[in-house]
Amino acid sequence: MINKKLLNQLWFAYIAALILWLILTYGDTAKAFLDNRYFAYEKDGDIYTCDFILYYNNGILAWEAFKNHINIYDGLLQNQYLEKLTGLELKKIFYSQYPPYLFVLMMPLPLADMKLDWVLWELGAMGLMIYSLWGLLRISLEGKFTRAFSIIAAIASFPAWICFRLGQIALLIYPAFIWYWLMLERQKWFTAGLLGGFCLLKLQYLPIMFLTGIFLGGRRFFLGYATTGTIYLLASGFILGWQNVLGYPQALKYGEISGKVTGVAPESQQNLRGQLVALLHNDGSMVHLIAFAVWILASLIVAYFWWKESKRRKELGDNDPHRQKRFMLLSSITVFVLLISSPHTHRQDFVFTSLSCFWLMHCLVGQYPLQAPPIALDFKPAVMLSLRYLIIGFPLLSWAFYLSSYFFPVLIQPFFAWAIIIVVLVLAIVNQGGGLERIFNKTA
Repeated sequence: MINKKLLNQLWFAYIAALILWLILTYGDTAKAFLDNRYFAYEKDGDIYTCDFILYYNNGILAWEAFKNHINIYDGLLQNQYLEKLTGLELKKIFYSQYPPYLFVLMMPLPLADMKLDWVLWELGAMGLMIYSLWGLLRISLEGKFTRAFSIIAAIASFPAWICFRLGQIALLIYPAFIWYWLMLERQKWFTAGLLGGFCLLKLQYLPIMFLTGIFLGGRRFFLGYATTGTIYLLASGFILGWQNVLGYPQALKYGEISGKVTGVAPESQQNLRGQLVALLHNDGSMVHLIAFAVWILASLIVAYFWWKESKRRKELGDNDPHRQKRFMLLSSITVFVLLISSPHTHRQDFVFTSLSCFWLMHCLVGQYPLQAPPIALDFKPAVMLSLRYLIIGFPLLSWAFYLSSYFFPVLIQPFFAWAIIIVVLVLAIVNQGGGLERIFNKTA
């Protein structure tokens, strides 16, 4: 039995280290901004850019399309506007293959100075992220220290930091993504549909998120989803021109598989596609075909389990004492599968796993082995310990994953492998426990 005093000291050391690292890393981002090394700068003959200037440029392009009917997906034209914005020559196109409605959403940005926009973007994103994390914690982890640690750990992790360092669009999607699942949990189907539709900014999430919502929320969810989608479509068509809307599929293909632009980086993606590129050393048609097929198959498998969950809910109705925990467990696995199978998943996208980590700790792992484990079955301690420490250790592990690429050849995409191991451990626990209902009956 571990000494309680020593355990408290270890917890204090861990959270103190995370706070210090948070200050150092976010402080470095602030310093880069103050030193004019944030948006775009040249070093050793290379040009370094952040993602935020891409969105600012998207807003400029949207205004030009509204006034002069330009092709917003012309790579050379995008690059010309970026070079005017940065004052630097960009030798390789920093291409925006985002859907047309993102260009529309970015139109307010050019109305103000880019530096002011960035400050508001970062501060607003931080506030919304903390608000969303608190929403997750209210129905999962309890205790002031536990909740403080959870928020600090989530923000101090590498995926969260890189979102802020790049000014990434994931910061805009994060609160909608988190509250989408929270609204599903609260059975507010129309609101969940609106939020799920907003997340169409990342089209690769569409199959899993739409099918999950439609099986649970039915017509009310679809109405909310269709409302956001219709607003997106009409705004894009009338502001950008329908030729830009119709040209989006070709732009997506050009951005993802042409190899002529920067920003996609398949060799560093943390999904099946990235793992295949690491093993085969190319991003050819075979990799695309396998990744696409697995993405569709994974979406259908996840949809099948949510369909079963919807049938169980109809049968049990209000006499279902384990509905919330079952929802949390299925949601947690769904988020991991979404990232693993998606054809476009970078390290920053793993910021969304905060939902899975919080909810797995609540409904499956608990405080094991610090207190009585929540599952009163004869599990091998190594299985539960591995799951627990892979979750609570993720803030440190994520930085180790990032730094390892500078010292070792990439044979395994570490974030992808971490997610795979988490899913395997969860499924092993569920299988060993005899299924969800038996596990939750034992924990009641």
